[in-house]
Amino acid sequence: MKVNKLIWVFMVMIIGTILTACKAEPVVPEDESISDPLPPVAVIRAREVLADDLGVGVEAVDIESYEPVDWSDSCLGLGGPAESCLAAITPGWRVNLLVNGSDSYEVRTDELGEIVRINK
Repeated sequence: MKVNKLIWVFMVMIIGTILTACKAEPVVPEDESISDPLPPVAVIRAREVLADDLGVGVEAVDIESYEPVDWSDSCLGLGGPAESCLAAITPGWRVNLLVNGSDSYEVRTDELGEIVRINK
């Protein structure tokens, strides 16, 4: 009886070891990083708003770069003197866009692209 229990425990240990060894783990080489090939929705929205503002097709607007930014207020740091902006940190994006290959624009957005302002 004791031998049967030992065999049973030994078999469970072997099966557990095999299952643990077979667990697939993603391997990412140190010199390579995985990045999302698509820009955030807020960046796409900034491109659309600029194209609409300038009266050009969205295909004329190229994304040069974008970076996450914490804006100092709800007007994304671009509020005018007659404007009331909530003084609260607003996470968002600074987007640099190139129109027709030559004209550069900075567009600011909130995190989801619901607020979009062109830095004129």
